[in-house]
Amino acid sequence: MILSALERCPLCHSQKIALYKKGTVQPEKISAADFKITDSHYGSRWTFFICRACAFVFANPAPAQGEIERFYAALADDEYSQEDAGRGRNFTAILKRLHPFAPAEAPLLDVGAASGIFLNLAKNAGYRVTGIEPSAALVADAERLYGLKLFCGTVEQFKSGEKFAVVTLLDVLEHVTDPGALLAALNGFLAPGAMLVIVTPDISSLAARAMGGRWWHYRIAHIHFFNLSSLTWLLEKNGFEIVLRKRFAWNFSLYYLLTRLWPAGKGSALQKPLKKLHCKLQLFDSWEIYARKKN
Repeated sequence: MILSALERCPLCHSQKIALYKKGTVQPEKISAADFKITDSHYGSRWTFFICRACAFVFANPAPAQGEIERFYAALADDEYSQEDAGRGRNFTAILKRLHPFAPAEAPLLDVGAASGIFLNLAKNAGYRVTGIEPSAALVADAERLYGLKLFCGTVEQFKSGEKFAVVTLLDVLEHVTDPGALLAALNGFLAPGAMLVIVTPDISSLAARAMGGRWWHYRIAHIHFFNLSSLTWLLEKNGFEIVLRKRFAWNFSLYYLLTRLWPAGKGSALQKPLKKLHCKLQLFDSWEIYARKKN
């Protein structure tokens, strides 16, 4: 894997950067499987630096964008859709909060759509949906499970004559090498007053500080982290104003939570009954942001 040492913050370009946390990742051993949405190797992390100017935390040395895209293109994640009930609860809550800002008939673009769980719910709620997903396997899952035809590729490769009233980035920003470039690329697809919905981990949360290097958001796929200050800076720089912010809560089956803590429990006799039991997990360590594009 190609890594590049950074002398400036990749977000605000300040030279006021310092070591934040030493890494555990061995780049030469990384494979596409390490980028699975359901990966449970918590605590696996890049060496991170922090920007003293904007508080952005970023991998340094940083993996190349082309390398990241190659891993995602080859990614398959059969377990992701098996937790569709819990993920559906997460996404249904987002759609309810979005509705006052964007009517259900509006065109909606989901970036990093995975197997289409969120887009299927949005479609059923009345939105006119489009999705972008780099994984060919997940694109195939979306068509097989929900009849959705996602664009297989990246935002930079996507073409559309339509302007979208809603763009969603649900657990996406922490995965891309240049979040600023991503928002800039999305600008061309936004209708006047469009809504941007973001879910992303909060590096300044109490959970992140208390768990240290064992924080569950430290995973190979997560190469950058925001707090509210750096996220607000990014949004304002790209012409957005935050209209609602909340702490994102997770809904999972007890089986999924068990196998995150004890991977050897996968396929156990308790799988079926535990999948029927769901719990809401609020660790106050992720932001759920609704931001409107200024005219």
